[in-house]
Amino acid sequence: MPIERSKRHFIRLLRRSAKGAASSAASRNAAEESAFWMAHERALNRSREAAEAAQRIASVVAKQRATVDALADRSRAVSARAQELSATFARVADVFDRLGLVALNAGLEGARLGESAGRAVLLVSDEVRTHALRGAEAVRELSSALSEMGTDLSQLHTSFEGPREAASEMAQHAALAAGAASDAERALAEIEARIRQATGSDPETARALSEANEHVQSLMTSLGTLGSKLAHDELMSAIRPMLEPIARVLMDDEAEQEDSTATEKNEAT
Repeated sequence: MPIERSKRHFIRLLRRSAKGAASSAASRNAAEESAFWMAHERALNRSREAAEAAQRIASVVAKQRATVDALADRSRAVSARAQELSATFARVADVFDRLGLVALNAGLEGARLGESAGRAVLLVSDEVRTHALRGAEAVRELSSALSEMGTDLSQLHTSFEGPREAASEMAQHAALAAGAASDAERALAEIEARIRQATGSDPETARALSEANEHVQSLMTSLGTLGSKLAHDELMSAIRPMLEPIARVLMDDEAEQEDSTATEKNEAT
């Protein structure tokens, strides 16, 4: 039925286009109808593009959020590991301190043994104490550096909260934009359906009508030019093959309308 209504709509406007008084108005109507449907189609396409763009943005934001979450988790894990290592190195420093005390006690025992017997013990004791002190100092420096690194990583993990919140907010806005674009697309589709139902018009028919009116106007201009140069019989002989199909369509539609009118009158009586 919608196809048949579009066909009748096309034929009615085509018949009016063939009449001199109404041709200009019919042409304007067809052009306005075509312009409306073109604007509708552009709006529909832009709504779809906006929805697709919002979905792409949401997808990119989700990926970025996943990356930020992974970095935050990694920084937290490294921070915890640095704190553990710092505590371990602190225990190693205590071991070096105890080793230094053992070396000191050994030196004292070597001193009691006398110059000849305890000299070797004193030398070894001093060497061990020196290395123990150096080892303890190096381990404490390393422990302090690891502790600072753990603190920095902890602060870095905290700083990821801002990008996380921003990504979440952007994802929400992208979802709202996608929803709004989808709503606009559905509204435009509903408008199209209602206009089709009310007028029997559609984008394809509107474009065809606009083109048909342009062709009719061109044909009338050409006929006016030929009419001043050719005799009437010659002109009709030249254009009859292309006008006869149009005339048959118009006559068939007019006969159909007359039959419909007669049927309605008979039913009324």
